[in-house]
Amino acid sequence: MPNICTAYYVIEGEKKELDALYETMTSLQEMEQPLVENGFGPTWLGCLVKALGKNPEEVLCRGEWMDLERADDTLRMTFETAWTPCYEVTALMKSTYPSLHIYYKAEEPNCEIYVKNDAEGRYFPETEQDGYPYELMTEEREQLQVKIIKGLQTGETVVTVTRGE
Repeated sequence: MPNICTAYYVIEGEKKELDALYETMTSLQEMEQPLVENGFGPTWLGCLVKALGKNPEEVLCRGEWMDLERADDTLRMTFETAWTPCYEVTALMKSTYPSLHIYYKAEEPNCEIYVKNDAEGRYFPETEQDGYPYELMTEEREQLQVKIIKGLQTGETVVTVTRGE
């Protein structure tokens, strides 16, 4: 059984794209039967992946969303996922709606994973200097996480090299 990673998202972008994503997610979560059969229900991330035109079997979508809210000029939500944030789902959201800028912070305390991509602290101001252990994630690091998780699923060995080693 995986450890649960809770990721908090604040999404900015053009109003029409924020509204379209919000409407898609709202319509999915209101369905009596989920768009894709699963063990989570209509808010499984695989349902969102399918609604955005991709195959959930080809995208890491290990969890569900909750607390969906359209507030001011943003869309806010929480994902509860296995081990790490579902970077491929948010990448699909951005490729479907190119104006979106997705800020997040994620916590998986059992493995001491605390990450965020909000470098300026616009929505998530926590820093290590303030006593918060959040590591700053880049798109490159997110892609590496996806590669590692897919490698674990397939048994493929993934080797990483850190600068200075």
